[in-house]
Amino acid sequence: MEAITQLLNYLATHPNAVVQYHASDMILHADSDASYLSCPKGRSRAAGYFYLSNKPKDPDKAPTPGAPPPQNNGPISVYSNILREVLSSAAEAELAALFHNGKEACPMRISLEEMGHPQPPTPIATDNTTVAGIANDDVKQKRSKAIDM
Repeated sequence: MEAITQLLNYLATHPNAVVQYHASDMILHADSDASYLSCPKGRSRAAGYFYLSNKPKDPDKAPTPGAPPPQNNGPISVYSNILREVLSSAAEAELAALFHNGKEACPMRISLEEMGHPQPPTPIATDNTTVAGIANDDVKQKRSKAIDM
C-alpha cells in the first residue's frame, strides 16, 4: 500500500511527466547504479534501467561516465534488487550492480536478435569512475582483488 501511495504522490506532483518512445536502431542500452549499505544486515541495492536506442558511435569503446547518453526511449525494463553478497565498499556494490544488470541484459539481447535486430556489445553506463576504470581495465586493482560474485 505504501508503494501505491508513493506512486500516486509522484503522479500528483508531476502531472506533465510522460514516457516517450522514438524510432531507433533497436540497440539495447543500460544504466546501472547501486547504493552501498542501504539495507538491513549490511546489504546493498542494485538497480538498472534498460532502454532501446541508436547504435553507439564507437561500439568498442565503453561509455564515458558523465557523458550525455544517446537519445533514449522510455524503459523496456527496470531492475531493482537487494544484493545477497555483503560488500566492503561502494565500488564493489557498483561492480555487483554491473554484474547483475549484465545478467538481466542477456535474455533481452537474445530476444532482440531473434526478432532480427543484431546487437553490438551492450553499453552499460555507471556513475562511478573507479568502477568504470576497473571494468575497462583502465584502473589498477589493489584492494579489490578479492571480489567474487
